[in-house]
Amino acid sequence: MTSTIEAVLFDMGGTLRRTIRRGEEEKRHKVVQILRLLGSGLLPAELVHLLSDRLAAYKQWAEETEVELNEVDLWTRWMLPDFPAELVTRLAVQLNDIWRDAVNHYGVLPETKEVILTLFRRGYRLGLISNTTSSVEVPRTFAELEISGCFEVVILSCVLGKRKPNPETLLSATKRMGIKPEKCVYVGDRPGRDVKASRSAGFASSIIISDTLTLDNFSDEPSLKPDHIIRNLKELHTLFPARHEPQKDTHPGGNGKVPGDSPLYNVSLSTTWAFHNFPALEDFFRMANRLGFANLELNHQVNSEMLAGIDLSRYHFSSIHEPCPANTHADTMKVQDWLISSTDEERRTLGVNAILNSIRMASDLGARVVVIHPGMVISDWSDEELLANLFNSGQVNSQEYRNTKKRLIDSRAALVKPHLKAVKKSLLELLEFSEPLGICLGLENRYHFKEIPVLDELEELLSLASPDRIGFWYDVGHAQALDRLGFFLHEDWLKRYGSRISGVHLHDVVGISDHRPPGQGEIDFDKVVGYIPADAIRTFELKPRSASPEQVKDSLHFLAEKGFLKCL
Repeated sequence: MTSTIEAVLFDMGGTLRRTIRRGEEEKRHKVVQILRLLGSGLLPAELVHLLSDRLAAYKQWAEETEVELNEVDLWTRWMLPDFPAELVTRLAVQLNDIWRDAVNHYGVLPETKEVILTLFRRGYRLGLISNTTSSVEVPRTFAELEISGCFEVVILSCVLGKRKPNPETLLSATKRMGIKPEKCVYVGDRPGRDVKASRSAGFASSIIISDTLTLDNFSDEPSLKPDHIIRNLKELHTLFPARHEPQKDTHPGGNGKVPGDSPLYNVSLSTTWAFHNFPALEDFFRMANRLGFANLELNHQVNSEMLAGIDLSRYHFSSIHEPCPANTHADTMKVQDWLISSTDEERRTLGVNAILNSIRMASDLGARVVVIHPGMVISDWSDEELLANLFNSGQVNSQEYRNTKKRLIDSRAALVKPHLKAVKKSLLELLEFSEPLGICLGLENRYHFKEIPVLDELEELLSLASPDRIGFWYDVGHAQALDRLGFFLHEDWLKRYGSRISGVHLHDVVGISDHRPPGQGEIDFDKVVGYIPADAIRTFELKPRSASPEQVKDSLHFLAEKGFLKCL
């Protein structure tokens, strides 16, 4: 295969997974779920016959028009037009999921994961374009395989509104990836759809996987003749050898890699997003670079075993989030009160030692800041849970909400002093250790009200040392959540401590649900950007399955347009 190929894009059904049709008895058994949801008196056999006929009619129309409908339009217009539209609309995705499972069993090919990871690790950019009436099956399958993070783009016909062989299905993928079609290959199983679409889109090559076809089968239809026919996905290993390593990036603060067609930004990506999206940590490192992140942050879920065997000198780390390496899980440390806020000296020392290990790692990796959670007030947390439940159920203005909030404030005030004293003692020990190593301690504002520090407490803690030694690690989502709950105005953190910001955790919030991609929630980033010092570390901190690679990339561009980020 030519060395100019940069991206391999795949079909799904028949290519990465096999489809086995279910028998009539299985169908009747499974559609009982649909009848229950609809409250219908139809017999299962009647519903199977009805839906089968209507789906066949829809498929004929879709193939003729090259249009694909989303689940709501499919089920309200074609599948169940004689049922209440409001009911069908609300249940459409679920009804479609049940019906597709009733008709077919879908099984990922045993070699799929290995082939995807091999191509990804060899330096190829990956995408998927599939004709499907389901918006949830492919994301669910990739999540189960823990390879969601390997695909820069996933184009589903029911979301796009067009289906193969319309070339726009493939061209939409190349546009969103920012890559030229002539640098792409498409792998599918149906020449009439997949070869035709890739030829029309101007792809460099098309590959068909088939047990029966040969190139001689296309002597009368040269326009549908693929460049290669393979019997097994593993044959792609031979067609796509490892790509050459890109040239080193000499820009200060870069990670030594050129990211292909993606611009590189002065921003880090936290390993929080790595888990369940990638089978190995270095796969996350690779994708972070390809998406445009110059730097990385190791978070408190990363242990020594995950890092073993990785040449960490190839990557640039801006910060370490303690406790890292997390050879004792952060949740275990919290439950055991092995925290720098503990009033038990032995437990407090264990918390200090964990952060000392993080400072050592930061020094070894050249990271500037260790992000610190300064502990919490030990007490009954049931009122915090109750307050969140009341907020989520829309009872913010209720008397119960006001009473619960007051109990929280009063109980925290009564218990915080010895914990705050322990935090100060711990920070003085950490400052003494970190000073000769040139590591700054970044104290993070927290999500829970009973955690340390709240607004006034941060001033006491920052006063322990100069800004180059101890700073404010501003978490934009945590500030927003506590604002929504009615404790502190978001902007007050910035007004009081903006000049002490050493780093920022960037994510978005809906209600009080945080760690979403920036630009996909309710935070007004225009009000935030002016407070962030030019030299502050910027880090995306996203939940593992909160965003696809494409959504992460969109968030990068969103914040760059807002002035948060600069292209290196």
